[in-house]
Amino acid sequence: MRISTRGYNSDVKNALSRAQQDLRRLSRQMSTGKRLTRPSDDPVAVGAIINARADLANVLNRQKTLQRAMRLIGPADGALDNIAGALRQVRDVVLGAIQPGMTDAARLSQAEIVRSCRARIFDEANISVHGDFLFTGKLSQTRPFEEGAGGVVSYTGDSSGLELWVAPGRPLDVTIPGDRLFNFPDAGGVRAVPSVDTDLFTLLDDIATAIESGDDGALPGLAEDLDALYGHVVEERAVLGTRAKRIEDARESAMDAEVLAREILADTEDVDIAATAIELQHQQLCYQAALAATAKLAQLPTLFELTW
Repeated sequence: MRISTRGYNSDVKNALSRAQQDLRRLSRQMSTGKRLTRPSDDPVAVGAIINARADLANVLNRQKTLQRAMRLIGPADGALDNIAGALRQVRDVVLGAIQPGMTDAARLSQAEIVRSCRARIFDEANISVHGDFLFTGKLSQTRPFEEGAGGVVSYTGDSSGLELWVAPGRPLDVTIPGDRLFNFPDAGGVRAVPSVDTDLFTLLDDIATAIESGDDGALPGLAEDLDALYGHVVEERAVLGTRAKRIEDARESAMDAEVLAREILADTEDVDIAATAIELQHQQLCYQAALAATAKLAQLPTLFELTW
């Protein structure tokens, strides 16, 4: 079979061009650490990479949601602890006020302690974290409690807790509506503690007034209502603690899912540096050998030069 000089030169040119493309591809992989740098490198693998990146993005978004939930639940738990502590102090004051023999000055002092505890509870009830109020339900940007004329406290929030999607298809209340926590009537007119027909702030006002005025007959009934609302706050805190545990478990699950998603993405997209370095060195040697062989062949005389 006769091979023309033009055909030979064309084959050499094509071979060197392919070798250069392989060198560029391997160099690009080494510099980026990615096996695929453009869709044409492996169209089939690109689809798997897109799916893996979508899974990773979903996991990261879920982690952000869970982090926000923990940012809300942590301070809420601290606020409930402070509220419960203030109510325990009021209980001690009420028990002392029921005892006979208190002077008017002592009554004034004890009433002032109750009002101070009420002010502390009011401040905790309006606590916010990064602009989100913790006890206002779904209306997290709205201040939940306002104090009007005569010290009357009104609830301006929502009766439903703030829901966050802690897992696919699993929304969870991460806050406690203030009307339920402090025994205000909800949207349906129902109180969380039906046996107490008043809210916590009004009850504390009544206790302070009864102590100050010496109305010992009213104190036992007020003490019972206080015990009921104190127990309710403790129960709500226990519920919040259960939710915090659930969110913490969901965070651990999301972190495991992130590790798995990154492993899948790395297996599909990342390059084996050691193997690629060896292949690159091999291709460089082959390319250099091909250039040297081509140079030597180019020095040989053609048939035309031999006057054949």
